[in-house]
Amino acid sequence: MKTAVVVALLGALSSSVVATGAMAGTLTTEVNGVRVELRSVPETPVTARKTIYTVRLLDGAGKPVTDARVTLTGRMADGMSAATPLRPAGEPGVYRGEVLFTMGGPWDLTIRVVRPTGRVQIPLREEVARQR
Repeated sequence: MKTAVVVALLGALSSSVVATGAMAGTLTTEVNGVRVELRSVPETPVTARKTIYTVRLLDGAGKPVTDARVTLTGRMADGMSAATPLRPAGEPGVYRGEVLFTMGGPWDLTIRVVRPTGRVQIPLREEVARQR
C-alpha cells in the first residue's frame, strides 16, 4: 500500500521554501537555493527490511552540490530513533544511506544538509508498514 509522505518544510536559514511533489517515496523541493530530490526504495518502508534513501542536491545553476554532509534521522512518538549518514554515492551531488526500521507506524524524519555556507533541515513524515 502506497502512503503519501506528509511534508512540512523548514529552512534553518531564512529563505523561501517551495514543495513541488510529495508522493510516497519521492520528494522534490528547493531550500535556500538548493534543489533537494529525495527518493526511497521501497517507496513504502517495511519493518525488518532495509530502506535505501537517496538524495540529489543541485545548486541554483543546476550543478551538483558536492560539499555537503547529509544525514537522515528519525523518531517515533515512543522515543524509538534511527539515524544514518547519507554518503556520497559515486555520482556528484548524490548521497545515499540505508535505514532498517524495527517498528512500524509513523516516523518523523529529518534530512539535514550541512554545507560551508550553512545548513538546512527538511522534516517529513514516513509511515512504516509492518512486515507480514
